[in-house]
Amino acid sequence: MGIRPAEFEQMTPAEFYYAWAGWSRREVEREQQAWERTRWEVWILTSIQLDKKDRKPMLEMFPLPWDKGDIEERELTIEERTERVKQLMQCIEK
Repeated sequence: MGIRPAEFEQMTPAEFYYAWAGWSRREVEREQQAWERTRWEVWILTSIQLDKKDRKPMLEMFPLPWDKGDIEERELTIEERTERVKQLMQCIEK
């Protein structure tokens, strides 16, 4: 995540969660972009070898999990966040 130990020690659990969530989202986006580039490359290389009648759209030939739109990101409620912080605190106290 690129956080120095001194910065980490001064963070509250909520601050760490938000830092981690931002870092995690960025990593997921990087991975998805890499897969998108790979899919495009493979689709181009496949399409040039197929007859025109056999060619299909890229999303149809090489679907990825996030193409379906089933993945829904939602914001946590205050109650859910409070519950997560309580769970973290229980882990720390043990």
